[in-house]
Amino acid sequence: MSHARNKETPMDTIDVRRMLPRLLAHPSREVITFEKGKVVRRSHAQVHEDVVTTRATLARWGVRPGMRVGIRAPNCYEWLVHDLALLELRAVTVAFPDDFAARPPDELLERYQLSLLLVPGRQREGHTNAALAALDGPNDGVRAIDRGTEPPPESFDQPWLVFSSGSSGWLKGLVLNRRGVEESLDAFVRAARTCPDDSMLLFLPISNFQQRLMYYAAFWYGFDLIVTEPVHLFRAMKELRPTALVAPPTLYEAIETRFGNLPRSKQLLARVLGGIARRLPSRSARDAMARRLFREVHETLGGRMRFMVTGMAPTKRSTLELLELMRLPVFETYGVTECGSVSLNTAEAHRLGSVGRLLPGPKVELAPDGEIIVHREHMYATGYFECADGENEKTFIGGNRVATGDVGRFDAEGYLYLVGRKKEIIITSGGEKVHPELVEAEIDRCPEVAKSVVFGGGTLTCLVAVVLPKNPDDVEAKRRIERHVEEVGGQRQSLRVGRVVFAQEAFTRENGLLRPNLKLDRKRIGDVFQTQLDRAAS
Repeated sequence: MSHARNKETPMDTIDVRRMLPRLLAHPSREVITFEKGKVVRRSHAQVHEDVVTTRATLARWGVRPGMRVGIRAPNCYEWLVHDLALLELRAVTVAFPDDFAARPPDELLERYQLSLLLVPGRQREGHTNAALAALDGPNDGVRAIDRGTEPPPESFDQPWLVFSSGSSGWLKGLVLNRRGVEESLDAFVRAARTCPDDSMLLFLPISNFQQRLMYYAAFWYGFDLIVTEPVHLFRAMKELRPTALVAPPTLYEAIETRFGNLPRSKQLLARVLGGIARRLPSRSARDAMARRLFREVHETLGGRMRFMVTGMAPTKRSTLELLELMRLPVFETYGVTECGSVSLNTAEAHRLGSVGRLLPGPKVELAPDGEIIVHREHMYATGYFECADGENEKTFIGGNRVATGDVGRFDAEGYLYLVGRKKEIIITSGGEKVHPELVEAEIDRCPEVAKSVVFGGGTLTCLVAVVLPKNPDDVEAKRRIERHVEEVGGQRQSLRVGRVVFAQEAFTRENGLLRPNLKLDRKRIGDVFQTQLDRAAS
């Protein structure tokens, strides 16, 4: 299958204001969802029809240009349709992530000056506020609140208000800029070399703006889109056979964990034969042999994956090395909601452990302390509408520049490497500055470690690692992990960990140890293990 586009039909640069007519440029492409356990397919022509109908309904309820309309709902087809209809009406969409699940609708309407709030039908039951509407009906007596909003300029430069936690541990509200978003998305899609027979799988919450970019891309550039909830992820991959996927490291690390559960003899044989496959002269032969050796993994992913992206958090080096051995096309990327996609590894330019070379558009400079500063001609986000005191000035530093809070470095060939978060730097009792991510990366090299989180500073007299073993009940494995941690510290004093605390329970969204975007919630983990941390460092 060729992944290059026909040179005679170049891609048009995306313009989200013209998304509706664009759907008719490739009317047979599909949106595929799971509804009540069944696969439902809708053509882009059907999406067009549904958006037109929904636009008329929203207008009848009184939605006008410039009004703020909130959406708080799980992934579903109706989310996409209402979002496109609101773009057509030039209304401002406010997407609420899971963090707002327990907030009363009336509170959200007033706090964020919404004219309308869209929720699943079951959440509307029992409410009398006319400004609360069901995404999936019925809707009697709905009426948008007229807050005297000024209509936006013809350019409609700020269509979205979004919330992002990043690695901060608290939510920040961002005003996104249309032209910056479009330029960032266009550069990413061109670098990924999407083609008409691609099928993109979306399973993380659509309230995360990066996920919405995936369906904007599918509708504009003309490829299929699969939308599901995480609970149906593996069914969607196996049955619907996507070609492209954006997923956090936890998904790919689960593949490594599954491989690690095989008998050691079988693992060793697979690695040896995989190494032989890598030395075959033909790429097609290398791919074919790897597919046979690691057939179960390839079949679990659907057997057609050609471009798998990971970012959002560091990925274990051992995971990336195993996926490369399996000939799975997994590429690390880097971007933040404040400035969009910055860099990407691709099949043509790929360096393991890096987050790739810069995409067209963003310019990056490194501050004296290594912080990544991103400059764009058109800002991706113009600022925060809700944040901690001083956060806006600290991040948006003037001259279309964004201070990301990430510390990085470039190699001689222009590949970007992330060192850690500036705010996560630990200052030890001896006054030394340590990036916990560097220590964690070394600990995570141990094949029996699922995840580690390093703490230090403050009342802690030494670095302490909270380690989740792949098998929490294996006493001998825990001893091997402790020996590995000692060896790491012996090789590099700056990475020396004084004590190890073992976690028995996986870090998940459900227990609060992962944030909704599947990043580690360091503060929450520190709170949960505070007693053991204090005891270990005493």
